[in-house]
This record gives sequence, structure tokens and C-alpha cells, in this order.
Amino acid sequence: MKKVSILFFFFLLMIVNQSFAQDDVLNPYDGAEPAKTDEPAIQPIDPEHFITEDYQIPSYNLYLQDWNTEYIKIKSLGISFGNTADIKVILVENNNPFSMPCANCQLTSKYGQRKSGMHTGVDLATTLDEPVYSCFDGVVRMARDFSSYGKTVVVRHYNGLETVYAHLDSIMVKPNEKVTSGQQIGMAGSTGRSSGVHLHFETRFLYEHFDPEKMVDFTTGALLSNVLTITKAELDFSADTDEVAPNADSQPAESKPATTAGNSSYYIVKQGDTLYAIAKKNNVSVEKLMELNNISDPGKISIDQKLRLK
Repeated sequence: MKKVSILFFFFLLMIVNQSFAQDDVLNPYDGAEPAKTDEPAIQPIDPEHFITEDYQIPSYNLYLQDWNTEYIKIKSLGISFGNTADIKVILVENNNPFSMPCANCQLTSKYGQRKSGMHTGVDLATTLDEPVYSCFDGVVRMARDFSSYGKTVVVRHYNGLETVYAHLDSIMVKPNEKVTSGQQIGMAGSTGRSSGVHLHFETRFLYEHFDPEKMVDFTTGALLSNVLTITKAELDFSADTDEVAPNADSQPAESKPATTAGNSSYYIVKQGDTLYAIAKKNNVSVEKLMELNNISDPGKISIDQKLRLK
């Protein structure tokens, strides 16, 4: 009987030890909850999808090292066309295809002068939230809600062109993001100053707009040629205002006059002003304005800011 009691005691001891061992495995925190944090994980820039160096910017030297993510156009670059007064742009090469900015979209409004101003692109009929695509490979330069354009994406392409996609309902890309031809960059809508759902589409070279129908047959959805010849006369270097989507450098309808203090003239910035438009109105260069007012970024001026003109 004594032997049976000893065996039973050892049996109970084994059960208790096994129970403690299981508890150690199932509850390694001894009842304490894991530490929690509200701080989001830092997401490093993905070099596969975003540019990280200046040399990766398309046509960086052609644009005189200009890369602005806030405005469609900052200034006229004034690059000489040489003796020929025109330039040839290779649209498709090295397996860089062309894609229409939207599928099955029809041209509803052409490029050109209207009674109310210059229409700097074409309007394409779309449905709400219809996908909008990048025409060529390139890098997103601007992606933001911009004035009367509404939600807008500007892509600079490796062939030197820039394409503008305006009145979007939503934007699906970010500045400095690499995109490919046919990649969806947004969804069509009616944001900004728009009378209905459509895509306002522009083609630009060195920031100056030209007729997209010179490049694309919107009936067939194909390029007219793999090489685009642009003459200086076909580029619009003016600061006219598009009635649907005014240019970033358009002349404000009303501007506060320059004031004089001693031998220096000053200009008070109003809503809608750009440094380029102010410089043009007052016959001074953008570079001079930046120098006089210690401005490092021509896109960074504020309403009611007092600018020295000379």
C-alpha cells in the first residue's frame, strides 16, 4: 500500500510539472500584452517606382534643369530653335509605345482660340471614373488639385513632351513617380471649372502648348506619325487664358498695381498670380525678381506678399 502511495505521488508531480511547462509555452508574456505603438512604419522611397536622382528626370537638360511639382508652367524657357525654326520630336522609339489617354473617348472640343480665350487643349468625352492613362513612358511632374484645372496630372516624357490630364475625379500617382505608356494615372471626372464629366487633355513642349491633333488622330486613336515636327509658330508663347482650364502662367484678370517707395517699385501679390505673370506685366525677368526678393523657388509666392520690382 505504501508503494502504491509513492507511485501516485510521483504521478501527480509529473502532471503539475507538465501543466507549468504548457503555460510557459502558451503564455510567454506571463499575462502581459505585447507593446503597441501608434507610430506608422517609415516607408522608404522605392527606387523602382520613383526617381531619386536628377539624372533620372526626363529631358532634364532640355528643360534647363527645371523640375517643378506645383505648376503646369512656370516660365517660357526661350530656347532657340536654331536656323530651321522647327524641331523634330521622336514620339515612339526603343519599344516606348503610345497609348490613348482614355479608351473609346470622343473629341468634343478642339484646341484653339475661342471668344472667351485660348483653349489650350482638347476635351474628350468620358464617363465618371473612367480610367485615364499616361500616353508615353515618363515621370509624373505634377499631381494635385490645381486651380480651374481641378485634379490634374502632368507627365514629362522621355521624348521631351509633357502631357496634361485635367478635371480628374481622382489621382492615382504621385510626383516623381515613374509611369509607363498605358498605365492608369487617374479617373475621369468634373473637378475644377468644368461644365460636365470629361477629360481636358493637353500636349506641351518646353511648357508651351500646341494642338494635340497635330500628334494624335482621335478618331482612330493612333499617332499620325512616329516623328512630330513642331515649328516655333505652332507653339503658343502667350499667357492667354483657357476658358475651361487657364494656364498656370495666365495673366490675372485684376492685379493690384505696383506701388512706389523711394526709388524702388513694389508689387502686391494677389490670388492667381504667378511669378512669371508678374514679371511679364512689369517688364522684368523672373530671374531678376527672384534675386531682388531672395526667392529660391519661383513657385513659392504668397497672397499679399510685397515683391520688389527694381
